Amino acid sequence: MMRIRSKIKPEIADEQYGFVEGKGITNVIYTLRTLIQKAIEVQKDVYLCFIDYTKAFDRVRHDEIMKDLTQIKIDGKDLRVIRNIYWEQTAAMRVEGETSAYQNLKRGVRQGCVLSPDLFSLYSQLIMRNIEGLRGIHIG
Repeated sequence: MMRIRSKIKPEIADEQYGFVEGKGITNVIYTLRTLIQKAIEVQKDVYLCFIDYTKAFDRVRHDEIMKDLTQIKIDGKDLRVIRNIYWEQTAAMRVEGETSAYQNLKRGVRQGCVLSPDLFSLYSQLIMRNIEGLRGIHIG
């Protein structure tokens, strides 16, 4: 896992604080507070955007994360390990004693696994890279 983590870590932007060792919400709060205080001093508006990651771990598409891992040169052996641990899974639902047919799971990272935060960070980082440079909105 450390070998995989060492290949993922350089891909994560300095601006990302979630699941990054040595960074946390207190760092973000301090930075935001400082920026807001400076904006107030010079009488400028501040606009913030928060992304709600509720249930986000469940939305990671397996085919996309495997493609992303290949792009950052995770080798065949490590890819096989990840595929076997994470994505060769099936699940069924049980309702009132009746069990449905088993279905292949095609998205989501495993909660509680040490590699899941890294995979999620990589996935979200690559999404952010894809939207960089897109025209935003102009206010004022």
